[in-house]
Amino acid sequence: MKTYKRITTSCVLLGLMVMTLFNSCETLNLELQEDPNELGEGSANPSYVLNSIQGTFGFQHFGLAAIAEPLVRHNHLFGTYANSAGTSTMNQAWQQTYAITTNLNFLQPIAEERGLPQHLGVGQVIEAFAYVTLVDFIGTAAYSEAVNSEYPNPKLDDGVDIYTAMYDQLDEAIANLSKENSIALEDIYYNGDASKWIKLANTLKLRMYVQSKLVATPAMVASLNAIVASGNFISDPADDFQVLFGTNETNPDNRHPYFQNQYAQGTNAGNVFQSNDFMNLLLNTKSAPDPRTPYYFYRQDLNDPPAEDYDHCTASFWYCYLGGGYDGRDHGDDEGIENDGEQRVAYGIYPGGGAYDSAGTQAEETAFANSTFVYDPSASGTEDEQRAAHVKNHLSTVNPSTRNSSNNGGAGVGPFVTASFVHFLLAEAALPAPQGMGASGNSATLLQKGMELSFEKVEDVSGIPMVESEVTSYINEVMAEFNAADNEGKLEIIAREFYIACFGNSIEAYNLYRRTGYPTLQPHVLSSGGAFPRSFFLPSSELNTNQNLDPDTDQKKLTDQVFWDTNPAGFID
Repeated sequence: MKTYKRITTSCVLLGLMVMTLFNSCETLNLELQEDPNELGEGSANPSYVLNSIQGTFGFQHFGLAAIAEPLVRHNHLFGTYANSAGTSTMNQAWQQTYAITTNLNFLQPIAEERGLPQHLGVGQVIEAFAYVTLVDFIGTAAYSEAVNSEYPNPKLDDGVDIYTAMYDQLDEAIANLSKENSIALEDIYYNGDASKWIKLANTLKLRMYVQSKLVATPAMVASLNAIVASGNFISDPADDFQVLFGTNETNPDNRHPYFQNQYAQGTNAGNVFQSNDFMNLLLNTKSAPDPRTPYYFYRQDLNDPPAEDYDHCTASFWYCYLGGGYDGRDHGDDEGIENDGEQRVAYGIYPGGGAYDSAGTQAEETAFANSTFVYDPSASGTEDEQRAAHVKNHLSTVNPSTRNSSNNGGAGVGPFVTASFVHFLLAEAALPAPQGMGASGNSATLLQKGMELSFEKVEDVSGIPMVESEVTSYINEVMAEFNAADNEGKLEIIAREFYIACFGNSIEAYNLYRRTGYPTLQPHVLSSGGAFPRSFFLPSSELNTNQNLDPDTDQKKLTDQVFWDTNPAGFID
Protein backbone atom coordinates (compact mmCIF):
# COMPACT_ATOMS: atom_id res chain seq x y z
CA MET A 1 0.00 0.00 0.00
CA LYS A 2 1.24 3.46 -0.80
CA THR A 3 1.16 6.32 1.65
CA TYR A 4 -2.37 7.64 1.98
CA LYS A 5 -3.13 10.89 0.21
CA ARG A 6 -6.26 12.68 -0.92
CA ILE A 7 -6.89 12.84 -4.67
CA THR A 8 -6.74 16.36 -6.02
CA THR A 9 -7.08 16.55 -9.79
CA SER A 10 -8.43 18.94 -12.31
CA CYS A 11 -11.19 16.44 -13.08
CA VAL A 12 -13.28 18.23 -10.46
CA LEU A 13 -13.83 20.89 -13.11
CA LEU A 14 -16.44 18.60 -14.58
CA GLY A 15 -18.45 18.91 -11.41
CA LEU A 16 -18.58 22.67 -11.87
CA MET A 17 -19.24 22.68 -15.58
CA VAL A 18 -21.34 19.64 -16.36
CA MET A 19 -22.35 17.38 -13.52
CA THR A 20 -25.22 19.54 -12.33
CA LEU A 21 -26.99 18.07 -15.34
CA PHE A 22 -26.64 14.58 -13.84
CA ASN A 23 -29.17 15.32 -11.09
CA SER A 24 -31.07 12.12 -11.62
CA CYS A 25 -29.00 10.57 -14.43
CA GLU A 26 -32.31 10.15 -16.22
CA THR A 27 -33.05 13.31 -18.17
CA LEU A 28 -31.08 15.31 -20.68
CA ASN A 29 -32.29 18.77 -21.62
CA LEU A 30 -29.92 20.11 -24.22
CA GLU A 31 -31.98 23.29 -24.39
CA LEU A 32 -30.60 24.23 -20.98
CA GLN A 33 -27.38 25.21 -22.68
CA GLU A 34 -26.75 27.17 -25.86
CA ASP A 35 -26.49 24.86 -28.84
CA PRO A 36 -22.99 25.32 -30.31
CA ASN A 37 -24.40 24.57 -33.77
CA GLU A 38 -26.56 27.68 -33.56
CA LEU A 39 -23.46 29.85 -33.23
CA GLY A 40 -22.04 29.14 -36.66
CA GLU A 41 -18.52 27.94 -37.35
CA GLY A 42 -17.06 31.42 -37.43
CA SER A 43 -18.24 32.42 -33.96
CA ALA A 44 -18.17 29.08 -32.15
CA ASN A 45 -15.73 28.55 -29.31
CA PRO A 46 -14.10 25.18 -30.10
CA SER A 47 -13.40 24.50 -26.43
CA TYR A 48 -17.07 25.00 -25.64
CA VAL A 49 -18.08 22.63 -28.42
CA LEU A 50 -15.58 20.06 -27.13
CA ASN A 51 -16.83 20.41 -23.55
CA SER A 52 -20.37 19.87 -24.80
CA ILE A 53 -19.23 16.60 -26.41
CA GLN A 54 -17.58 15.53 -23.17
CA GLY A 55 -20.57 16.47 -21.04
CA THR A 56 -22.97 14.53 -23.25
CA PHE A 57 -20.68 11.52 -22.98
CA GLY A 58 -20.95 11.79 -19.20
CA PHE A 59 -24.75 11.64 -19.52
CA GLN A 60 -24.53 8.53 -21.67
CA HIS A 61 -22.07 6.71 -19.44
CA PHE A 62 -23.83 7.45 -16.14
CA GLY A 63 -27.22 6.60 -17.60
CA LEU A 64 -26.08 3.23 -18.92
CA ALA A 65 -24.24 2.42 -15.70
CA ALA A 66 -27.45 3.09 -13.75
CA ILE A 67 -29.37 0.73 -16.07
CA ALA A 68 -26.79 -2.03 -15.64
CA GLU A 69 -26.40 -1.67 -11.88
CA PRO A 70 -29.43 -3.71 -10.74
CA LEU A 71 -28.93 -6.30 -13.48
CA VAL A 72 -25.49 -7.22 -12.15
CA ARG A 73 -26.57 -7.08 -8.48
CA HIS A 74 -24.58 -3.95 -7.67
CA ASN A 75 -27.88 -2.86 -6.21
CA HIS A 76 -31.34 -4.41 -5.97
CA LEU A 77 -33.40 -5.29 -9.04
CA PHE A 78 -37.07 -4.65 -8.33
CA GLY A 79 -39.18 -7.18 -10.19
CA THR A 80 -38.54 -8.76 -13.57
CA TYR A 81 -35.66 -8.17 -15.96
CA ALA A 82 -38.14 -6.76 -18.44
CA ASN A 83 -38.89 -3.96 -15.98
CA SER A 84 -35.33 -2.72 -16.47
CA ALA A 85 -35.11 -3.34 -20.19
CA GLY A 86 -38.09 -1.87 -22.00
CA THR A 87 -38.25 -0.63 -25.57
CA SER A 88 -37.59 2.94 -24.43
CA THR A 89 -34.71 2.10 -22.07
CA MET A 90 -32.02 2.93 -24.65
CA ASN A 91 -33.70 6.08 -26.03
CA GLN A 92 -31.50 8.56 -24.20
CA ALA A 93 -28.21 6.73 -24.66
CA TRP A 94 -28.95 6.49 -28.39
CA GLN A 95 -29.82 10.18 -28.67
CA GLN A 96 -26.79 11.20 -26.63
CA THR A 97 -24.47 9.24 -28.90
CA TYR A 98 -25.73 11.07 -31.96
CA ALA A 99 -25.60 14.41 -30.17
CA ILE A 100 -21.88 13.68 -29.70
CA THR A 101 -21.50 12.88 -33.41
CA THR A 102 -23.42 16.00 -34.42
CA ASN A 103 -21.16 18.23 -32.37
CA LEU A 104 -18.02 16.40 -33.51
CA ASN A 105 -19.07 16.94 -37.13
CA PHE A 106 -19.50 20.62 -36.28
CA LEU A 107 -16.12 20.77 -34.54
CA GLN A 108 -14.08 19.06 -37.26
CA PRO A 109 -14.02 21.86 -39.89
CA ILE A 110 -13.38 24.43 -37.15
CA ALA A 111 -10.46 22.39 -35.85
CA GLU A 112 -9.03 21.89 -39.33
CA GLU A 113 -9.35 25.58 -40.23
CA ARG A 114 -7.90 26.90 -36.95
CA GLY A 115 -5.17 24.31 -36.48
CA LEU A 116 -6.70 22.48 -33.53
CA PRO A 117 -5.93 18.79 -34.12
CA GLN A 118 -5.89 18.05 -30.38
CA HIS A 119 -9.46 19.33 -29.99
CA LEU A 120 -10.51 17.04 -32.80
CA GLY A 121 -8.54 14.11 -31.35
CA VAL A 122 -10.26 14.41 -27.97
CA GLY A 123 -13.66 14.48 -29.66
CA GLN A 124 -12.77 11.39 -31.66
CA VAL A 125 -11.77 9.48 -28.51
CA ILE A 126 -15.04 10.42 -26.81
CA GLU A 127 -17.14 9.46 -29.83
CA ALA A 128 -15.36 6.11 -30.10
CA PHE A 129 -16.03 5.37 -26.43
CA ALA A 130 -19.71 6.28 -26.85
CA TYR A 131 -20.22 4.08 -29.93
CA VAL A 132 -18.43 1.11 -28.40
CA THR A 133 -20.61 1.31 -25.28
CA LEU A 134 -23.75 1.58 -27.40
CA VAL A 135 -22.74 -1.54 -29.34
CA ASP A 136 -21.94 -3.36 -26.09
CA PHE A 137 -25.49 -2.72 -24.86
CA ILE A 138 -27.54 -3.03 -28.06
CA GLY A 139 -25.33 -4.96 -30.46
CA THR A 140 -25.82 -2.54 -33.33
CA ALA A 141 -26.14 1.16 -34.11
CA ALA A 142 -26.44 3.54 -37.02
CA TYR A 143 -22.88 4.56 -37.82
CA SER A 144 -21.82 4.69 -41.48
CA GLU A 145 -24.90 6.73 -42.48
CA ALA A 146 -25.52 8.46 -39.13
CA VAL A 147 -26.02 12.23 -38.80
CA ASN A 148 -25.77 12.70 -42.56
CA SER A 149 -28.37 14.70 -44.47
CA GLU A 150 -27.96 12.32 -47.41
CA TYR A 151 -29.33 9.53 -45.24
CA PRO A 152 -32.39 10.73 -43.32
CA ASN A 153 -33.16 7.11 -42.44
CA PRO A 154 -29.74 5.60 -41.73
CA LYS A 155 -29.12 1.88 -41.82
CA LEU A 156 -27.97 -0.08 -38.81
CA ASP A 157 -24.41 -1.37 -38.94
CA ASP A 158 -23.18 -4.62 -37.45
CA GLY A 159 -21.50 -4.23 -34.09
CA VAL A 160 -18.27 -5.85 -35.28
CA ASP A 161 -18.02 -3.34 -38.13
CA ILE A 162 -18.48 -0.45 -35.72
CA TYR A 163 -15.76 -1.86 -33.47
CA THR A 164 -13.44 -2.07 -36.49
CA ALA A 165 -14.20 1.53 -37.43
CA MET A 166 -13.53 2.66 -33.85
CA TYR A 167 -10.09 1.01 -33.80
CA ASP A 168 -9.26 3.10 -36.89
CA GLN A 169 -10.77 6.22 -35.36
CA LEU A 170 -8.74 5.83 -32.18
CA ASP A 171 -5.58 5.56 -34.27
CA GLU A 172 -6.58 8.75 -36.06
CA ALA A 173 -7.29 10.41 -32.73
CA ILE A 174 -3.84 9.47 -31.43
CA ALA A 175 -2.28 10.99 -34.56
CA ASN A 176 -4.22 14.22 -34.04
CA LEU A 177 -3.39 14.37 -30.35
CA SER A 178 0.30 13.99 -31.22
CA LYS A 179 0.25 17.18 -33.32
CA GLU A 180 0.69 20.74 -32.10
CA ASN A 181 -2.37 22.90 -31.38
CA SER A 182 -2.55 26.56 -32.37
CA ILE A 183 -4.02 27.35 -28.94
CA ALA A 184 -3.90 25.50 -25.65
CA LEU A 185 -6.24 22.52 -25.39
CA GLU A 186 -8.89 22.98 -22.74
CA ASP A 187 -11.10 20.16 -21.57
CA ILE A 188 -13.08 19.09 -18.53
CA TYR A 189 -11.51 15.69 -17.88
CA TYR A 190 -7.75 15.99 -18.35
CA ASN A 191 -7.40 19.78 -18.26
CA GLY A 192 -5.75 19.95 -21.65
CA ASP A 193 -3.14 17.20 -21.22
CA ALA A 194 -3.02 15.59 -24.66
CA SER A 195 -0.67 12.84 -23.42
CA LYS A 196 -3.37 11.58 -21.06
CA TRP A 197 -5.89 11.48 -23.89
CA ILE A 198 -3.44 9.37 -25.91
CA LYS A 199 -3.16 6.97 -22.97
CA LEU A 200 -6.96 6.79 -22.81
CA ALA A 201 -7.21 6.07 -26.54
CA ASN A 202 -4.74 3.20 -26.24
CA THR A 203 -6.53 1.94 -23.14
CA LEU A 204 -9.86 1.91 -24.94
CA LYS A 205 -8.28 -0.30 -27.60
CA LEU A 206 -6.98 -2.64 -24.88
CA ARG A 207 -10.44 -2.73 -23.37
CA MET A 208 -12.02 -3.53 -26.75
CA TYR A 209 -9.50 -6.32 -27.41
CA VAL A 210 -10.25 -8.01 -24.09
CA GLN A 211 -13.97 -7.45 -24.56
CA SER A 212 -13.67 -9.28 -27.89
CA LYS A 213 -11.46 -12.09 -26.58
CA LEU A 214 -13.94 -14.82 -27.59
CA VAL A 215 -13.62 -13.73 -31.24
CA ALA A 216 -10.05 -12.45 -31.06
CA THR A 217 -7.56 -12.91 -33.88
CA PRO A 218 -3.77 -13.28 -33.53
CA ALA A 219 -3.46 -9.74 -34.89
CA MET A 220 -5.59 -8.39 -32.05
CA VAL A 221 -3.43 -10.14 -29.46
CA ALA A 222 -0.30 -8.76 -31.13
CA SER A 223 -1.76 -5.25 -31.08
CA LEU A 224 -2.66 -5.60 -27.40
CA ASN A 225 0.86 -6.77 -26.61
CA ALA A 226 2.35 -3.84 -28.52
CA ILE A 227 0.34 -1.32 -26.49
CA VAL A 228 1.33 -3.02 -23.23
CA ALA A 229 4.98 -3.02 -24.29
CA SER A 230 4.79 0.71 -25.08
CA GLY A 231 3.57 1.52 -21.57
CA ASN A 232 1.48 4.29 -23.11
CA PHE A 233 -1.85 3.41 -21.51
CA ILE A 234 -3.63 4.01 -18.20
CA SER A 235 -1.56 2.14 -15.63
CA ASP A 236 -1.28 4.77 -12.90
CA PRO A 237 -4.14 6.46 -10.98
CA ALA A 238 -2.79 9.84 -12.07
CA ASP A 239 -4.16 9.02 -15.53
CA ASP A 240 -7.58 7.67 -14.45
CA PHE A 241 -10.44 8.76 -16.69
CA GLN A 242 -12.98 9.86 -14.11
CA VAL A 243 -15.10 12.66 -12.78
CA LEU A 244 -14.81 13.94 -9.23
CA PHE A 245 -18.05 15.32 -7.85
CA GLY A 246 -18.30 18.29 -5.50
CA THR A 247 -20.38 19.36 -2.51
CA ASN A 248 -22.23 22.32 -4.01
CA GLU A 249 -25.99 22.03 -3.45
CA THR A 250 -27.35 24.62 -5.88
CA ASN A 251 -26.35 26.56 -8.98
CA PRO A 252 -25.06 24.01 -9.79
CA ASP A 253 -25.78 20.94 -7.68
CA ASN A 254 -22.62 18.95 -8.44
CA ARG A 255 -23.01 16.20 -5.83
CA HIS A 256 -22.83 12.53 -6.77
CA PRO A 257 -26.21 11.05 -7.85
CA TYR A 258 -25.99 8.40 -5.09
CA PHE A 259 -25.74 11.19 -2.55
CA GLN A 260 -28.60 13.15 -4.08
CA ASN A 261 -30.79 10.05 -3.95
CA GLN A 262 -30.10 9.05 -0.36
CA TYR A 263 -28.53 11.90 1.62
CA ALA A 264 -29.83 15.21 0.30
CA GLN A 265 -32.52 17.13 2.13
CA GLY A 266 -35.96 16.02 1.07
CA THR A 267 -34.87 12.57 -0.12
CA ASN A 268 -36.00 9.26 1.27
CA ALA A 269 -32.82 7.48 2.27
CA GLY A 270 -34.49 4.17 1.48
CA ASN A 271 -35.40 4.83 -2.14
CA VAL A 272 -32.72 2.30 -3.07
CA PHE A 273 -32.29 -1.18 -1.65
CA GLN A 274 -28.79 -2.57 -1.58
CA SER A 275 -28.24 -6.02 -3.07
CA ASN A 276 -27.99 -8.80 -0.49
CA ASP A 277 -25.92 -10.79 -2.99
CA PHE A 278 -23.31 -8.05 -3.39
CA MET A 279 -23.17 -7.30 0.32
CA ASN A 280 -22.80 -11.00 1.08
CA LEU A 281 -19.89 -11.22 -1.35
CA LEU A 282 -18.02 -8.58 0.63
CA LEU A 283 -19.09 -9.75 4.07
CA ASN A 284 -19.06 -13.52 4.09
CA THR A 285 -17.03 -15.12 1.32
CA LYS A 286 -13.54 -14.70 2.76
CA SER A 287 -12.05 -15.23 6.20
CA ALA A 288 -12.85 -11.61 7.12
CA PRO A 289 -15.10 -8.94 5.62
CA ASP A 290 -13.72 -7.00 2.68
CA PRO A 291 -12.01 -3.83 4.02
CA ARG A 292 -14.05 -1.82 1.48
CA THR A 293 -17.34 -2.84 3.11
CA PRO A 294 -17.77 0.22 5.42
CA TYR A 295 -16.84 2.46 2.50
CA TYR A 296 -19.31 0.89 0.07
CA PHE A 297 -22.24 0.47 2.49
CA TYR A 298 -23.63 2.55 5.33
CA ARG A 299 -25.90 0.89 7.91
CA GLN A 300 -28.42 3.39 9.21
CA ASP A 301 -29.75 0.99 11.85
CA LEU A 302 -27.91 -2.00 13.29
CA ASN A 303 -31.10 -3.56 14.70
CA ASP A 304 -32.54 -6.56 12.92
CA PRO A 305 -35.62 -5.63 10.89
CA PRO A 306 -38.97 -6.98 12.13
CA ALA A 307 -39.83 -10.45 10.90
CA GLU A 308 -42.82 -9.15 8.95
CA ASP A 309 -40.42 -7.27 6.67
CA TYR A 310 -39.11 -10.53 5.23
CA ASP A 311 -41.65 -13.20 6.03
CA HIS A 312 -42.55 -13.31 2.32
CA CYS A 313 -39.23 -15.01 1.53
CA THR A 314 -39.46 -18.43 -0.08
CA ALA A 315 -36.99 -21.20 -0.86
CA SER A 316 -35.82 -19.26 -3.92
CA PHE A 317 -34.37 -16.55 -1.66
CA TRP A 318 -30.72 -17.12 -0.87
CA TYR A 319 -30.49 -14.57 1.94
CA CYS A 320 -33.65 -12.64 2.75
CA TYR A 321 -31.79 -10.90 5.57
CA LEU A 322 -28.02 -11.10 5.98
CA GLY A 323 -27.97 -10.20 9.68
CA GLY A 324 -25.75 -7.71 11.44
CA GLY A 325 -27.89 -4.75 10.40
CA TYR A 326 -27.24 -5.35 6.68
CA ASP A 327 -30.82 -4.89 5.54
CA GLY A 328 -31.05 -5.21 1.76
CA ARG A 329 -33.03 -7.32 -0.69
CA ASP A 330 -32.54 -10.45 -2.77
CA HIS A 331 -32.29 -10.19 -6.53
CA GLY A 332 -35.68 -9.43 -8.08
CA ASP A 333 -37.65 -9.26 -4.82
CA ASP A 334 -40.71 -7.16 -5.70
CA GLU A 335 -42.37 -7.14 -2.29
CA GLY A 336 -44.08 -3.86 -1.40
CA ILE A 337 -41.86 -1.15 0.06
CA GLU A 338 -42.12 -0.77 3.81
CA ASN A 339 -41.89 2.56 5.60
CA ASP A 340 -38.32 1.84 6.65
CA GLY A 341 -36.30 4.33 4.62
CA GLU A 342 -34.06 5.17 7.56
CA GLN A 343 -33.37 1.54 8.47
CA ARG A 344 -32.07 0.09 5.21
CA VAL A 345 -28.44 0.01 4.20
CA ALA A 346 -27.51 3.02 2.09
CA TYR A 347 -24.69 3.84 -0.29
CA GLY A 348 -21.55 4.69 1.64
CA ILE A 349 -18.73 7.15 1.28
CA TYR A 350 -17.37 5.46 -1.86
CA PRO A 351 -18.16 6.08 -4.65
CA GLY A 352 -21.06 8.41 -3.82
CA GLY A 353 -19.52 10.76 -1.27
CA GLY A 354 -21.89 9.63 1.49
CA ALA A 355 -21.08 8.44 5.02
CA TYR A 356 -18.43 6.05 6.27
CA ASP A 357 -19.81 3.24 8.44
CA SER A 358 -17.66 3.65 11.55
CA ALA A 359 -19.78 1.40 13.78
CA GLY A 360 -18.56 -1.99 14.92
CA THR A 361 -20.30 -5.24 14.26
CA GLN A 362 -23.79 -5.72 15.59
CA ALA A 363 -22.39 -8.02 18.30
CA GLU A 364 -19.73 -5.48 19.30
CA GLU A 365 -22.20 -2.62 19.49
CA THR A 366 -24.66 -4.76 21.46
CA ALA A 367 -21.92 -5.62 23.95
CA PHE A 368 -21.02 -1.94 24.26
CA ALA A 369 -24.66 -0.97 24.87
CA ASN A 370 -24.98 -3.63 27.54
CA SER A 371 -21.81 -2.37 29.23
CA THR A 372 -23.19 1.17 29.43
CA PHE A 373 -26.68 0.25 30.62
CA VAL A 374 -27.75 1.63 33.98
CA TYR A 375 -31.03 0.47 35.48
CA ASP A 376 -33.34 3.23 36.69
CA PRO A 377 -35.81 1.87 39.27
CA SER A 378 -37.85 5.08 39.08
CA ALA A 379 -38.49 4.68 35.35
CA SER A 380 -41.16 2.50 33.81
CA GLY A 381 -40.40 -1.05 32.76
CA THR A 382 -38.52 -3.92 34.28
CA GLU A 383 -34.74 -4.06 34.21
CA ASP A 384 -34.84 -6.42 31.24
CA GLU A 385 -37.25 -4.15 29.38
CA GLN A 386 -35.12 -1.07 30.06
CA ARG A 387 -32.01 -2.91 28.96
CA ALA A 388 -33.64 -4.06 25.72
CA ALA A 389 -34.81 -0.51 24.97
CA HIS A 390 -31.34 0.86 25.70
CA VAL A 391 -29.67 -1.64 23.38
CA LYS A 392 -32.21 -1.04 20.63
CA ASN A 393 -31.75 2.71 20.84
CA HIS A 394 -27.98 2.41 20.68
CA LEU A 395 -28.11 0.14 17.64
CA SER A 396 -30.42 2.58 15.87
CA THR A 397 -28.35 5.67 16.62
CA VAL A 398 -24.71 4.55 16.60
CA ASN A 399 -24.84 5.34 12.87
CA PRO A 400 -27.21 8.29 12.33
CA SER A 401 -29.60 8.23 9.37
CA THR A 402 -28.07 9.37 6.11
CA ARG A 403 -29.47 12.89 6.32
CA ASN A 404 -28.14 13.31 9.86
CA SER A 405 -24.82 11.61 9.22
CA SER A 406 -21.34 13.03 9.05
CA ASN A 407 -20.54 12.50 5.39
CA ASN A 408 -18.51 13.73 2.43
CA GLY A 409 -21.32 15.91 1.15
CA GLY A 410 -21.56 14.17 -2.20
CA ALA A 411 -17.88 14.52 -3.11
CA GLY A 412 -17.66 11.11 -4.74
CA VAL A 413 -16.25 9.77 -7.97
CA GLY A 414 -17.46 8.51 -11.31
CA PRO A 415 -14.81 5.95 -12.35
CA PHE A 416 -15.01 5.61 -16.14
CA VAL A 417 -11.65 3.90 -16.77
CA THR A 418 -9.17 3.46 -13.93
CA ALA A 419 -5.73 1.93 -13.61
CA SER A 420 -7.28 -0.70 -11.34
CA PHE A 421 -9.77 -1.74 -14.04
CA VAL A 422 -7.00 -1.94 -16.64
CA HIS A 423 -4.90 -4.26 -14.49
CA PHE A 424 -7.84 -6.64 -14.07
CA LEU A 425 -8.46 -6.62 -17.83
CA LEU A 426 -4.81 -7.37 -18.55
CA ALA A 427 -4.77 -10.10 -15.89
CA GLU A 428 -7.63 -11.76 -17.75
CA ALA A 429 -5.95 -11.28 -21.12
CA ALA A 430 -2.72 -12.87 -19.85
CA LEU A 431 -4.43 -16.16 -19.02
CA PRO A 432 -4.10 -18.88 -21.67
CA ALA A 433 -7.00 -19.21 -24.12
CA PRO A 434 -9.88 -19.88 -23.81
CA GLN A 435 -9.99 -18.32 -20.35
CA GLY A 436 -7.79 -15.50 -21.57
CA MET A 437 -5.99 -14.48 -24.74
CA GLY A 438 -2.48 -15.73 -24.08
CA ALA A 439 -1.34 -12.11 -24.03
CA SER A 440 1.89 -10.93 -22.48
CA GLY A 441 2.03 -10.27 -18.77
CA ASN A 442 1.78 -12.19 -15.51
CA SER A 443 -1.82 -12.70 -14.42
CA ALA A 444 -0.93 -13.03 -10.74
CA THR A 445 1.10 -9.82 -10.68
CA LEU A 446 -1.58 -7.93 -12.58
CA LEU A 447 -4.37 -9.23 -10.34
CA GLN A 448 -2.52 -8.20 -7.20
CA LYS A 449 -1.81 -4.73 -8.57
CA GLY A 450 -5.45 -4.34 -9.60
CA MET A 451 -6.58 -5.07 -6.05
CA GLU A 452 -3.99 -2.73 -4.53
CA LEU A 453 -5.08 0.09 -6.82
CA SER A 454 -8.72 -0.51 -5.96
CA PHE A 455 -8.07 -0.15 -2.24
CA GLU A 456 -6.00 2.96 -2.87
CA LYS A 457 -8.76 4.51 -4.97
CA VAL A 458 -11.31 3.99 -2.20
CA GLU A 459 -8.93 5.52 0.34
CA ASP A 460 -8.09 8.51 -1.81
CA VAL A 461 -11.65 9.41 -2.77
CA SER A 462 -13.07 8.91 0.72
CA GLY A 463 -10.22 10.58 2.58
CA ILE A 464 -10.24 7.79 5.18
CA PRO A 465 -7.23 5.42 5.33
CA MET A 466 -7.81 1.70 5.64
CA VAL A 467 -6.23 -0.60 8.21
CA GLU A 468 -3.20 -1.73 6.25
CA SER A 469 -3.01 -5.14 7.93
CA GLU A 470 -6.59 -5.89 6.85
CA VAL A 471 -5.84 -4.96 3.26
CA THR A 472 -2.68 -7.06 3.26
CA SER A 473 -4.52 -10.06 4.70
CA TYR A 474 -7.25 -9.73 2.08
CA ILE A 475 -4.80 -9.57 -0.82
CA ASN A 476 -2.73 -12.44 0.54
CA GLU A 477 -5.81 -14.62 0.88
CA VAL A 478 -6.92 -13.92 -2.69
CA MET A 479 -3.45 -14.54 -4.09
CA ALA A 480 -3.13 -17.86 -2.23
CA GLU A 481 -6.48 -18.90 -3.69
CA PHE A 482 -5.41 -17.75 -7.15
CA ASN A 483 -2.08 -19.56 -7.10
CA ALA A 484 -3.79 -22.83 -6.15
CA ALA A 485 -6.48 -22.59 -8.86
CA ASP A 486 -6.56 -24.00 -12.39
CA ASN A 487 -7.01 -21.60 -15.31
CA GLU A 488 -10.81 -21.57 -15.06
CA GLY A 489 -10.56 -20.91 -11.35
CA LYS A 490 -8.07 -18.12 -12.00
CA LEU A 491 -10.50 -16.49 -14.43
CA GLU A 492 -13.28 -16.70 -11.85
CA ILE A 493 -11.09 -15.03 -9.20
CA ILE A 494 -9.97 -12.23 -11.53
CA ALA A 495 -13.56 -11.60 -12.55
CA ARG A 496 -14.80 -11.61 -8.95
CA GLU A 497 -12.21 -9.10 -7.82
CA PHE A 498 -12.80 -6.89 -10.86
CA TYR A 499 -16.54 -7.01 -10.17
CA ILE A 500 -16.02 -5.84 -6.59
CA ALA A 501 -13.60 -3.09 -7.62
CA CYS A 502 -15.84 -1.65 -10.35
CA PHE A 503 -18.65 -0.73 -7.93
CA GLY A 504 -19.78 2.64 -9.27
CA ASN A 505 -19.31 1.60 -12.89
CA SER A 506 -21.64 -1.28 -13.63
CA ILE A 507 -20.99 -1.03 -17.37
CA GLU A 508 -17.76 -2.89 -16.72
CA ALA A 509 -19.56 -5.47 -14.59
CA TYR A 510 -22.26 -6.02 -17.24
CA ASN A 511 -19.66 -6.62 -19.94
CA LEU A 512 -17.58 -8.82 -17.63
CA TYR A 513 -20.54 -11.00 -16.65
CA ARG A 514 -21.57 -11.67 -20.24
CA ARG A 515 -17.99 -12.23 -21.35
CA THR A 516 -16.87 -14.62 -18.60
CA GLY A 517 -19.97 -15.82 -16.76
CA TYR A 518 -18.37 -14.65 -13.52
CA PRO A 519 -18.76 -13.96 -10.72
CA THR A 520 -21.46 -16.45 -9.79
CA LEU A 521 -24.46 -14.28 -8.95
CA GLN A 522 -27.75 -14.95 -7.21
CA PRO A 523 -30.49 -16.14 -9.60
CA HIS A 524 -33.70 -14.17 -9.88
CA VAL A 525 -36.00 -15.04 -6.99
CA LEU A 526 -39.17 -14.85 -9.09
CA SER A 527 -40.19 -17.66 -11.40
CA SER A 528 -41.54 -14.91 -13.65
CA GLY A 529 -38.25 -13.01 -13.60
CA GLY A 530 -37.54 -13.75 -17.24
CA ALA A 531 -34.29 -14.22 -19.14
CA PHE A 532 -31.24 -12.12 -18.32
CA PRO A 533 -30.81 -9.37 -20.96
CA ARG A 534 -27.81 -10.34 -23.06
CA SER A 535 -28.45 -7.06 -24.89
CA PHE A 536 -31.14 -4.39 -25.00
CA PHE A 537 -33.93 -3.52 -27.38
CA LEU A 538 -33.42 -1.06 -30.20
CA PRO A 539 -34.72 2.24 -28.86
CA SER A 540 -38.36 2.93 -29.64
CA SER A 541 -37.41 6.51 -30.56
CA GLU A 542 -35.38 5.18 -33.52
CA LEU A 543 -37.80 2.46 -34.54
CA ASN A 544 -40.69 4.92 -34.63
CA THR A 545 -38.90 7.57 -36.69
CA ASN A 546 -36.52 5.69 -39.00
CA GLN A 547 -38.54 4.70 -42.04
CA ASN A 548 -36.04 1.99 -42.92
CA LEU A 549 -36.98 0.14 -39.75
CA ASP A 550 -40.20 -1.73 -39.02
CA PRO A 551 -41.01 -1.89 -35.29
CA ASP A 552 -42.80 -5.19 -35.84
CA THR A 553 -40.03 -7.01 -37.70
CA ASP A 554 -36.78 -5.21 -36.94
CA GLN A 555 -37.00 -5.12 -33.16
CA LYS A 556 -34.55 -7.49 -31.53
CA LYS A 557 -34.91 -9.70 -28.46
CA LEU A 558 -33.34 -9.27 -25.03
CA THR A 559 -31.74 -12.69 -25.44
CA ASP A 560 -29.92 -11.63 -28.64
CA GLN A 561 -26.18 -11.61 -28.07
CA VAL A 562 -23.74 -8.91 -29.17
CA PHE A 563 -21.05 -10.02 -31.61
CA TRP A 564 -18.37 -10.63 -28.96
CA ASP A 565 -20.68 -12.70 -26.74
CA THR A 566 -20.39 -16.17 -28.24
CA ASN A 567 -21.19 -17.94 -24.98
CA PRO A 568 -24.14 -20.37 -24.99
CA ALA A 569 -27.73 -19.31 -24.49
CA GLY A 570 -28.62 -19.42 -20.81
CA PHE A 571 -24.94 -18.96 -19.93
CA ILE A 572 -25.86 -16.41 -17.25
CA ASP A 573 -29.02 -15.55 -15.34
